[in-house]
Amino acid sequence: MTRAEAETEAARLAAESPDRDTHQWVPRDEGDGEWSVVRIALPPSTEPTGTETRGDERPATPDDPRPSSWQNVPPWAAGG
Repeated sequence: MTRAEAETEAARLAAESPDRDTHQWVPRDEGDGEWSVVRIALPPSTEPTGTETRGDERPATPDDPRPSSWQNVPPWAAGG
């Protein structure tokens, strides 16, 4: 079975199977170029799923309070 055939079969089973309220069907790559359809005992999601990923923006980095002559000096070079 090809990937397209497995996706078509999974969609058909999701629409027509008597177990569609309690299970999902997804295509599975067998690793040798063949595809199959597997049944998962997990009810289909009723909430929309998306691919949007969001993160909180970081606050602006404050200016370095040290004098400019000390800002690029490594910590191990600051003493004697």
